Amino acid sequence: MYDIITIGEILVEVLAEEAGQVFYKPGRLLGPYPSGAPAICIDQAARMGAKTAIIAKVGQDDFGRLNLKRLADSGVDVSHVIQTDQNTTGVAFVTYFEDGSRQFIFHFSKAACGELGPADVDESAIKNARYLHIMGCSITGSPTMGEAIMQAVRLAKKNGVAISFDPNIRPELLHGKVMDYYNEIIEASDVLLSGKSELRLLFGDAEAAIADLLSQKDRIVVIKDGSRGASVYTRREAFSMGAYPATEVDPTGAGDCFDATFLAMLVAGADLRTAARYAGAAGAKAVEGRGPMEGNTYRREIEAFMRETPAVAETTLESPYRAI
Repeated sequence: MYDIITIGEILVEVLAEEAGQVFYKPGRLLGPYPSGAPAICIDQAARMGAKTAIIAKVGQDDFGRLNLKRLADSGVDVSHVIQTDQNTTGVAFVTYFEDGSRQFIFHFSKAACGELGPADVDESAIKNARYLHIMGCSITGSPTMGEAIMQAVRLAKKNGVAISFDPNIRPELLHGKVMDYYNEIIEASDVLLSGKSELRLLFGDAEAAIADLLSQKDRIVVIKDGSRGASVYTRREAFSMGAYPATEVDPTGAGDCFDATFLAMLVAGADLRTAARYAGAAGAKAVEGRGPMEGNTYRREIEAFMRETPAVAETTLESPYRAI
């Protein structure tokens, strides 16, 4: 049985070497690095000791082999990753700007990852998991990938598998039935791991949204706010957790590492505050490596970091949820 299974894109990432470097002029590039939000997340969950798997497609090429080796070396079951000869492994080109913003160019929907479809979803793998974790950016990858993810969500719901969801909105990829899919997944989710700006984009008023989400279902709502830490809400408790200090090199993947570590700690039996503390530490470590998975860490590394770093502030909050 898997603790956590995910579905979505596996890519390589190629980085612009200099901040402010544009892709309409020649420049030095770094990579390829193994990437894809679900892949980053499941790699970190495996490093935390969770039993994990990913459903995806890669090409029969070196980029695919690079990813499969990385995931397998971390302990991820890659037996549900299809290697296709119809397309090459997807690529994301990323450039950073001085203000911290990023720009992406994706070879995604017409790549191997974009071929993923409902027929590729193994119900036995889904129903034999404790959590199905979905990244919102994956839904927008291609029409068939969106359908495959919704197939996985519906199979999880049918089989009583808990669903965790990170909206992870990428404006560059928003199109088609995305908002219908988002709404269906949010309604089904048992754990919602959202960035603060994403929550506002999806719902408008964040506090009202949290109250509404908790009134619909007994679930965990986590609001990530970057260097300002995170807040966790349930029907029974609410608290905020400060952020661990970090020297930022590359922020890509930090939220994915937070998600993975939070879920891995939950399946290991940790309470919410402990899970949030470990997740925050993993997110801080993630930004210190160049490349989307290069900051991923093992549990022992996170625990060493936490021992050497002053404890972050924890504040009990008033929950916006009101039982009727």
